[in-house]
Amino acid sequence: MSQIKGHLTDDEVAVAQQRVILQGITAQVRLSLTESVFLVGFALLLGASNSVIGIFAAIPFLAQFLQIPSIYLIHRFGSRKKLNFITQLGNRLAVLIMVLIPYISMTTQGLILLLLSVSIQAIFTSLGTSSWNSWLRDLVPQHQLGAFFSRRMSIMGAVSVATSLGGGVLVALWLSWSPADLARAYSILFFIAFISGMIAVYFTSRTPEPLLFFYDKKPAFLELVAKPFKDGNFRNVMWFSLVWVLSANLAAPFFSVYLLVRLGFGLQIAAAFVALTQMTSIIFLRFWGRLSDRFSNKSILQVTVPIYIIGTLLWTFSSVAESVSLLLPLLIIIHVMTGFASAGVNLAGSNIDLKIAPRGEAHSYLAARGTINAAAGGVASVIGGLLADFFASRELYFSFTWVDPGGVTVIHTYHIQGLDFVFLLSVIIGVFALHRLALVNEIGEVEERVVVEAIIAETRRNVKTLSTVDGLRQTFHLPLSKRRRRTRSTERINEENLEGLE
Repeated sequence: MSQIKGHLTDDEVAVAQQRVILQGITAQVRLSLTESVFLVGFALLLGASNSVIGIFAAIPFLAQFLQIPSIYLIHRFGSRKKLNFITQLGNRLAVLIMVLIPYISMTTQGLILLLLSVSIQAIFTSLGTSSWNSWLRDLVPQHQLGAFFSRRMSIMGAVSVATSLGGGVLVALWLSWSPADLARAYSILFFIAFISGMIAVYFTSRTPEPLLFFYDKKPAFLELVAKPFKDGNFRNVMWFSLVWVLSANLAAPFFSVYLLVRLGFGLQIAAAFVALTQMTSIIFLRFWGRLSDRFSNKSILQVTVPIYIIGTLLWTFSSVAESVSLLLPLLIIIHVMTGFASAGVNLAGSNIDLKIAPRGEAHSYLAARGTINAAAGGVASVIGGLLADFFASRELYFSFTWVDPGGVTVIHTYHIQGLDFVFLLSVIIGVFALHRLALVNEIGEVEERVVVEAIIAETRRNVKTLSTVDGLRQTFHLPLSKRRRRTRSTERINEENLEGLE
C-alpha cells in the first residue's frame, strides 16, 4: 500500500479520484448482490418473518455504534487507509458464509448463519466508515463535493441497476430450471459478490491518502468524541438525521417484502422495480449535484424530502389502485418518485455533513452522526418489523354508504392493512423531520421556490441532453474517459510543440 502523503498534487488527486470511483463500482456489485431484494428473498426462502426481516435491516444501523471506537482506531493506526483496508477485507471474508449456507442448512440454522454473516459484515463496515468518509473528505476539494459524489454515485447506480437486473434474471432462470434447488442460485450470486468485493479492496490499497492530522497537539479521545455534540449547528444536523433515518427505516426495509408477499410479484419483477428506482436516481444524481454546488445541500433536502414522503404515502393506495386495474402504473410512479427524491436526499444528506464538519476533524463528526443514525435506524427497523407482524391481521376501511328503498350500497374508497400502517407512521415522522431540517444553517441556502424554479430549468435542459445519443453517453461515462481526453490533449500539445521546434 502507498504511504500517507502530506500534500497531493492535482494529478495525484485526479488519479486518486479515479481509483475511488473504480472502488465504488466493484464495491457496488457486492452491495447489490448481498443486500436489498436479494437478501430479503434469500431470508424469506429460509423462512424469515417480518420481525426477522426488521432485524436484518436493523443490524447495519446497530453496528454503527462502533463508529465511536473507530475514532480511537484511526488515531491508533495513524492511517485511515490501513484501517480501511483491514475492515474491507474482513467484510468480504464474511460474505463467504452466505455462499456456504445452501450447502450447510436451509432451516433455522441457515437463517442464524445468515444473521451472523450480515452482522460480521456490518461490524467491519462500521469500523471503517469513519476512516473512509474522512479520507474522501480530505481527498476531494470542497467546491467539487457535489459534482464528484454525484458522478460517483451515478456510476455506482448504473452498476447497481445492471447487477440487480442480472441477478433477478439468474434467479428467474434457475427457478424455471430447478425450482427445488433455488438456494444454489443465491450461492452463485453471493460468490460473485465476494470476488467483486475483493477487487474493491485492491483499488482501496492503490489509492493515496492525504495527511490526516492538522493539530499542533493531539487531542484526547473523549475531547474528539464530545466536540461534535458541542457544535450547535452540527447538533441540528444530527437531530434531522435522527428523525429522518427513523422515518425512512420504518418503511424502506419492507418495500421489497410488500412487493414479494403482499402483492405477490416474483423476485425478478421486484428486482426490476428496484432497478427502476436506481435508474431514476442515476439520471438525476448529477442534476442534484449541480444544484447542491449552486445553492446548498439544505435547499435540496427541503425539496426532495417531501417528494420521498409522498412516494412512501402512495404505497398505501395499492389496494385502491389494484381494484381499478391501476396497480402497475402506481408502482411505476412510486419508484420513479422515490428514485428522483432519494438521489437528492442521499447526495445532499451526505454532503451537508461533510461540508459542515471542520476539515481534519471529519472522522469524529461523521462518527457522531453515524452513531445517532445507528440508534434511529436500528430502533426503526425492529419496530417496523414488529408493527408489520402486529398489523398483519388488521385492516381499516374508509367507505361511503348509500341507503335507498332498493337496498344498501357500500363503496370502499381507501383500504389499508399490514405494512400500510407502518408506511403511514413513516410519513408522519418524516413530516417532523422537515421541521428539524429548518433549524440547520448552511451557507448558500435559498428558499424552496428558487430551487423548484431551478429544477424546472434543469429538467428541461436534461430532457434535451438525454434526447441525444451523446447525452446518454455523457450521463453514464466511465471515470477513465476524462483521463483519456486529458492524455489525448497532452499528446496533441506535445505534437504542436515539436512542430514549433522544427
